Parts: sequence; C-alpha cells; structure tokens
Amino acid sequence: MLNQKLDIFDLRKIQVTQTKSELENMGKRQQKEITSDMLGTFVAVDRDPVKTIQITEANMITELLSLRHQRMITNRFAFFRGTAELMEHDLKQQYQSHLPVIICGDAHVNNFGFYASPERKLLFGLNDFDEARIGNWESDLKRLLVSAELAGEENNFTQEDLYQLLQITAKTYRHTIKNANKMSLSQLFYFSFDYETMGRAIESFGDISTQMQTVLNKVLKKSQRSNSEEIIQKMATVNNQGQLVFQDNPPRARHLSAIRYQQIVEGYNKYCKNIRQDVRVLLANFHISDIIRYSVGVGSFGTRCYLLMLTGNDGSHIVLQIKEAMPLRYNMLSLPVQQVIKNGGIAGQRIVTAQRVLQSSSDPFLGSTTFGGRSYYIRQFRDMKESINVSKLDFESFQFYCQTCAYLLAMAHFQSPTAPMIRGYLKHQKKLDSLLANWALKYVDQVTKDYELFKQAIANGKLIK
Repeated sequence: MLNQKLDIFDLRKIQVTQTKSELENMGKRQQKEITSDMLGTFVAVDRDPVKTIQITEANMITELLSLRHQRMITNRFAFFRGTAELMEHDLKQQYQSHLPVIICGDAHVNNFGFYASPERKLLFGLNDFDEARIGNWESDLKRLLVSAELAGEENNFTQEDLYQLLQITAKTYRHTIKNANKMSLSQLFYFSFDYETMGRAIESFGDISTQMQTVLNKVLKKSQRSNSEEIIQKMATVNNQGQLVFQDNPPRARHLSAIRYQQIVEGYNKYCKNIRQDVRVLLANFHISDIIRYSVGVGSFGTRCYLLMLTGNDGSHIVLQIKEAMPLRYNMLSLPVQQVIKNGGIAGQRIVTAQRVLQSSSDPFLGSTTFGGRSYYIRQFRDMKESINVSKLDFESFQFYCQTCAYLLAMAHFQSPTAPMIRGYLKHQKKLDSLLANWALKYVDQVTKDYELFKQAIANGKLIK
C-alpha cells in the first residue's frame, strides 16, 4: 500500500485490513525508510513558473485573467494562493512520506473559515477542497507552514517570531495527531469544531488575546446576518419587467447567453435528482429566478462560477453557487491529457466526497453535477460563511490562529482509516517541528523567485496585464 501511486482520487487507496496497532507499526517502519531529516530536506526545483501558470490558465475564462493577475500580483502571499500548481509540482520533487490520507491539497491559512452546520451552529474548519485528493499528509502541513510565513511577513512580524510560530504550528499538528489516535472511531466521526469549541481550543494553546476574542465576537455577530436574503439585498435589483434579478458588474459578474442559461438549468435539474431526499423536497418549493456568472477567490478566479437565485412559493430566497470543478492541478502537470480529461469529468464528485470527509459537518445543499462537458459542484453561497482576516491580527492572535488551523488539519487527516500510520511515523519525532519550519523558509525563497518572474511576465506581456 505504501508504494501506490497517489495521482487519482480512489478511496480504495485508504482502505485497510490492519488493526490500529499494526498501522502504527507500519508508520514506524516508514519513518526508517523516509526519515524526518529527509522529509525536512528541501530539494531544489528546476521549472518555468510562468509556463506552468499558462497551462493552468488555458482552462480558464480569458476575459477574467486580467483581474485574476491583478489579485495575484498584490503580494507574494496572494501569488502563492493563486498558484497551487507550482507547489504541487515541487512537492513531487521532495522526499515524501508515502502515507496516504485524504488531504485538502491547498491548506493555506486563508482556506480555513466559519460555516454553518445543518443545525445552524457556527463551525470552523477547512473550506476549500478544489485540490482535495489522496496524498501525503505532509503536503498539507507544508503548505500551511509556507502560507503562515508569507502572511506573517506581510504583517511585518519579525523573522525570529515567525520561526518560532512555524515550529509551534508543526508541534500542534503533531500533538493533535497523537491525541486523535486515542479517540474511538465514533468519536472521530462525530467530531465537531463549533464556535465554542474553538474558543476552548485556543485557550488550551495559551491565554487568549483580547484582540482574538474581539475578532471571534465580531465573526459570530456578522455570521448571523450572512444568508441568502442579505445577498439578494446587496446583489439584486428589479429590472424593467419588474423582475428581481442579479446586477451585472462585468467582467466579474455578467448575465449569460440563452444557451448557457439552459445548460445550467439542466445541470441544476440533474443536481436535484441526486441531492439528499430532504433537500430535494425543500427545493421543490423553489424555482429559478435568475442566473449570473460570478467569479470569486484568487486561485479559482477565472474558472466558471455561477450564482442561482431561487425563489420560494412564499417569496423567500436561496442563493446557490455552482462552481466549476477543475481537474486536479496535481494531475494536469503530470498525467496524459486524456487521463486528465477523464478525471475532470468526475471532479465535482471528488470535491464533494472530500469535503464531507474533511469537514466535521457539511452544507446539506452540497452536491455535484455536469453540463456543457464540464464538472461542477453546488453549495449554498455565503450562508453563515465568514473568515478571519489574518492581515488584521497581531502576532499573538496570528499564532493562535495558525495553531487552530494545524489542529483542524490534523483532525481532518485523521478521518482517513490510514491515519494511525501518521501517528506511528511522528512518534518521538520532536525534531520534525524545526525541520519542517526550515523547509518552509527555504520554500518561501522559491515563492519569492517565482513571484518576481511572474511580475516580469506581466510587464513583458507574456501574461495578460
């Protein structure tokens, strides 16, 4: 099992027949094959970052690439967020543990946030799964550490403080793996990280800062107002025919051709046939009032993303987001074109499956569909969804936040049956905290080089300005 290729999202790769103790021993044996020193060794990479970016953007909407590049050029952290494909390529060149679990694939500090459980409780966890796959646990942790360093440097924190933060973040992941391994399978399955639990977890890392408490209180209040009706108030208008529709704001938001509109309707109808029965019954009370293309994020800006305005027979609304499920960037740079196309056809299912596994509780409207020859996933748009603006945090609060992300990442990884192998691998490996911190610092140098080449490509016209 340890030598299997980890390219395609195949849940059979994490099926086990061994006991937890046997799996731990497998992890210990792997530690002797791929040591912590090897895992913490940065292997220099040789590739053209601009060419790699062009391969990814060839699948995106040309009209939106200028805005995408404007977002990415803001700073190195924004560039890092928008170029997951570069780190995907580079991680393949590094020493890998070959201990497979379901990973997020893009676990940077801005891909954690708050969202609502079906019971309307405010939860915190991973919230982006476009790059989710079966992979090596350390890939997620390394991306988290690199993002913490980049975001921290943007906040003008000192190098000494950030180096300590990286080690503490890695330590938090390692200790959480140890504690998760003591939990029963049922406890892991029902694990839920709500707002109150988050507060207690942060307090366990140390005395919670006044600023962090203030930030959490603001998030709680704001999330209560974040729902479909608020979106309608902000983004909709009454047209000349007296109909409530989304407002155009090209190129980011614009209405569609009649052909594309009908394709999306057909995709929505397909989604409704496969969604949970209780959600299907609820949606039977609603009809589509309007559809608009609406781009979001940084890494996914330029992909095909739509908003559906649903109006109920009582006049209430639900706003759903239909987001293109791209083929894994992990695969786009290594597999034959036909295999990538085949994998892309079920990308929506991959993302939905990974989200349901890695989140403690998921949006009941979450589902997948296909139309126009592409794969998509559907979810509620901004329903009680909030995030913490890391650029506004002081150092103490930022450290607590990074520790919380590491804690959640470890708990998400431990949903995979193979996870006890990680515990076996990490046992008595305190030195890995500093080794991974050192690796992250060296990779930040690589990001800096790539960022400079990206800016040159924009200036020279190799990429759309």
